[in-house]
Amino acid sequence: MIVDKPWGKVATYALNQPSSVRVITVEPGQETSVHYHRMRDETWVVLDPGITIEIGNRVIDAEPGDEFVIPAEEAHRIRCTGSVRGRILEIAYGYTTEDDTQRLEDAYGRRLDPDW
Repeated sequence: MIVDKPWGKVATYALNQPSSVRVITVEPGQETSVHYHRMRDETWVVLDPGITIEIGNRVIDAEPGDEFVIPAEEAHRIRCTGSVRGRILEIAYGYTTEDDTQRLEDAYGRRLDPDW
């Protein structure tokens, strides 16, 4: 399943509660919202150059092969600073549906308040 986002797309390859496997593609110059999940942890593996990762107050210029663990309730964001789209392999554990997302900041005018 592929879902278009204002910053790129998310391709889900496996969604079996309590885990999922996705590839997140971020277009050049775009970024995801700053957000967190209440009930899931994520592991990200950077697949392409030109990716900047924010986790909490850390900002990391990531390299292909770098791996990051994002615990539940930790704010995070992906930016594509390169000239071509960048991809992240995401493995999520816990409650893996999108209604667990709390946006803190969004450049695309999407709703910040969750439906909790």
